[in-house]
Amino acid sequence: MKLVDQDTVEFNNLHRQALYSLSDLRYPKVEAAARRIRDVNPEIRTEPFPENLGPENISSIIADSDCVVDGLDNMRTRYVVNRYCVDQKIPFVFGGAIGMEGNVAVLKSPETPCLECILAGLDDTDLPTCEIRGVLGATTGIIGAIQAMETVKVLAGIEPDSKAKLMVFDFAQSEFRAIALSIRPDCEVCQIKTHKPPQFARRLAWLCGSNTANVNPEQPMSLDLPALTKSIGKTHKILLTTPMLIVFDYEGREVSIFRKGRMLIKNVGTEDEALEVYRRVEKMTEAN
Repeated sequence: MKLVDQDTVEFNNLHRQALYSLSDLRYPKVEAAARRIRDVNPEIRTEPFPENLGPENISSIIADSDCVVDGLDNMRTRYVVNRYCVDQKIPFVFGGAIGMEGNVAVLKSPETPCLECILAGLDDTDLPTCEIRGVLGATTGIIGAIQAMETVKVLAGIEPDSKAKLMVFDFAQSEFRAIALSIRPDCEVCQIKTHKPPQFARRLAWLCGSNTANVNPEQPMSLDLPALTKSIGKTHKILLTTPMLIVFDYEGREVSIFRKGRMLIKNVGTEDEALEVYRRVEKMTEAN
């Protein structure tokens, strides 16, 4: 089982992300999740990837997968996953949840529509976020359980009566609808296959519900985290160290540095502020 997530565990995750507890705060989500799964069933093999998933690394992470299950909070990355799954003919279990609403669909191109047949060209800046709408813990629990059921069916070869449908849940009204889906003949991903990428303004990845920016290095690094911990610890308070990252306080901002040089910078309000902190911390890693 491959676990992919760029984030670390925060207190406001705990009401809706049942894998984690207070003792997991600040840990990479994939590291904490892998540990919890081993506790439940040590026979399950996990591969944690504390990565920001994108076109440049998706093949090395998702290759040879039998099914991809979406727990994402942004369309930008969903489109990357969808295109790779279409190319490799990997079933994609799509799921989304916000407030008291959720959606689930099993997408198995070329047999069914792909994600961009039904939800094309959506820019995350135009969509509601959990920061504004919130998300009820029960909502994500129900949607996650349905995704898990659909994934078991995919892996076990259990075919539903109608594969091409979008399940729509309105928990506020206690309503459920199944919408039949059709392949869009002019879909540039699974039909025409121009593979023209969606045109979105370039920006940093901001984690939903927090003033946290993800910044990737221009080239992946291979940091010596124990040595870097000793160096940073001389001038800054170390909050956590694991085999995957260092978390420390930098002028009132919480910075998490991953082995490949990626950083999560918390308590920042703008891209300029986040990039300035990144550049300063990057110099600290270079000096080490």
